[in-house]
Amino acid sequence: MLCGISKVTKAGELVSGDSYSLLQKDTGTIVMSLADGMGSGLGACQESEKVIGLLEQFLEAGFSKETAIRMINSSLVLQPDTRIFSTMDLAAIDLYTGVCEFLKIGSAASFLKKEHGVECIHGYSLPAGVSGQLSLDPFRIRMYDGNLLFMVTDGVLGALPVGEEEQILKDLIGNLPAGTPAEMAERLLEQVEAYGGGTDDMTVLVVGIWKR
Repeated sequence: MLCGISKVTKAGELVSGDSYSLLQKDTGTIVMSLADGMGSGLGACQESEKVIGLLEQFLEAGFSKETAIRMINSSLVLQPDTRIFSTMDLAAIDLYTGVCEFLKIGSAASFLKKEHGVECIHGYSLPAGVSGQLSLDPFRIRMYDGNLLFMVTDGVLGALPVGEEEQILKDLIGNLPAGTPAEMAERLLEQVEAYGGGTDDMTVLVVGIWKR
């Protein structure tokens, strides 16, 4: 597996409100996660970093992905002073089987680039911290040799024309020239920026798997 990341911070802000993590477990599973704090700037950065930090701690302690997310949500809901809201986008790939499990909590769609097209993967839950009753709907797909997974934050889709965001992004991904995941993440973000509609932090995480 190879991974690449490309980020753009919202104009006028010093730091991005998006955070990400790559965690390799002893079981041969790699967990990729993106978090997007509400708003932008330092406050959003602190929110998303807290969510990612808790997720890594819970997973490393041996909790399941579902349990970790529920505990994070509870901790955000029970904040005594200021409520914290953040999206969570999690994809766990088993490198032995190629099975990828998604948990999308208020997050943007992801895109799987296959040999003959691009598949869009949606989630419908509210962001973490909004409600004590968090609905989790895991979704599984199988990735094959040469497949590429594109995970993006809301700012990427928000930079594209309203009503056409997902189709445009599918077309852009489908037409990307071959390259490393890092190169493809950078090229995709450059093409999205060319539309001129970016008003938020943008992050693209690309993961590719190949047989040894």
